[in-house]
Amino acid sequence: MRAKPEVQVRHLPAFELQSSFALRNSGLATVLLVAMLATAAFAVSPATRLKSNYELALQTERLTEAVVANRPREIYAMFAPAFAAEHSFASFDSALTRWFRGRRIVRASHKVVDIKGPSGYVSSWFVFAGENDYNYVYQNWLNTAHGWELVWLSRILDTSFTFGQNDSLGLVKAAEAGLRYVLSKPGLALFKSGFVRPDTVVMVRLGRPGEGDYRFDFPMYWTTPEEIRAGVRLPRTRFLLNLALVRLIGDIALVAVDVTPTTRDFFGRKRHKRGVEVYLERAGTEWRFSSVGKKW
Repeated sequence: MRAKPEVQVRHLPAFELQSSFALRNSGLATVLLVAMLATAAFAVSPATRLKSNYELALQTERLTEAVVANRPREIYAMFAPAFAAEHSFASFDSALTRWFRGRRIVRASHKVVDIKGPSGYVSSWFVFAGENDYNYVYQNWLNTAHGWELVWLSRILDTSFTFGQNDSLGLVKAAEAGLRYVLSKPGLALFKSGFVRPDTVVMVRLGRPGEGDYRFDFPMYWTTPEEIRAGVRLPRTRFLLNLALVRLIGDIALVAVDVTPTTRDFFGRKRHKRGVEVYLERAGTEWRFSSVGKKW
């Protein structure tokens, strides 16, 4: 019977809790985790989020253990079904093997960085034997009707593992619903720039999934980066929009929108691009607004 690897794992779900496998597997670790999570949750968020935060902390702990022990099937089972439907276990196993490169992990840590809407953002680091550098892996989780499901693992996955973008019609409908919210008064108020919807909305076409003919009750003008660089005259507007990402994950859709101001600040400098994630829920064949995720 193979012995467990002697690995120091530090758990940091929104606070620092140093531990070892022996402590974590004891009742004391669970008590500490609940108590400290409760303190953090009540300080920064409603009490109703406590259970969700705790469940995400447990999931990230399980993921960290599975990575340390190099258990690819256990990690693969944590992914949302939409990911597994498009990417086989064999392809994921190959990606994880490439990341490991035959090395052994001797130290590991994870921290729940933020929860925005139904999305959870987690940072992990791993130290391999004979190395001093931290190998960071950033995780994205989605809180669905089935609990927290893994959506992404940076550094381990590359762009070939993109998923949730095969339903062209569904992507356009989701993008339309997301843009409709962004262009509403509550949506534009997120940017705190005094934006109001212009008479004609200007969208930049980048050839991304979700771009299409939307059924808005106001005019929309599609431009391109080439037209902008050439100085083509555009409809009067204080900002340009473009789709950053549209993804369908079961009954949840993510629509990320970039907002680029066209005016300059008081000192004549270009204003920074802004953006927001909008989460939608499936309603039959349509999509309806659910919540706002990260903003930038």
